[in-house]
Amino acid sequence: MRIRFAAASLIVGAVALTGCMVGTPQYEATPAPASAAPEKAAPEAADPSPSKAVQAGGEAEDDVKVTGCSVDGATGWPAAKLLITNHTEREFSYMIQVEFIDSSGTRIGTGAAAENNLASGQKARATAQGFVKASGSIKCRVTDVQRYSL
Repeated sequence: MRIRFAAASLIVGAVALTGCMVGTPQYEATPAPASAAPEKAAPEAADPSPSKAVQAGGEAEDDVKVTGCSVDGATGWPAAKLLITNHTEREFSYMIQVEFIDSSGTRIGTGAAAENNLASGQKARATAQGFVKASGSIKCRVTDVQRYSL
């Protein structure tokens, strides 16, 4: 029990520290559709403040693939192994949310992973760890990907 608590404390601390190190992100603006008037697209691109920024569009989700999904035998916690590939021409950091689903289709928990300063074309592996007991067969699904530059 003491080892499980210590492991949970370390993981929670690492996630909290990662959030502190990231600071205030500036999200990549999604390009306006070709049919949109230019004057409507310009204010969003010109104002990168977090409260009005537009998150990266569908292509951000294409940068993240689940490569493994399992329940740890020692802790009983679910984990999703992720492969992140920066398909853009710029350096970006990523924040990924994952949900864990049991064999009956019920969502049993969530996890998060982060990767900072991934260069154009660079790949990284990350793990989204859940902290709720799970058993049996589970599925892991990416529910949100935020791509940002500092």
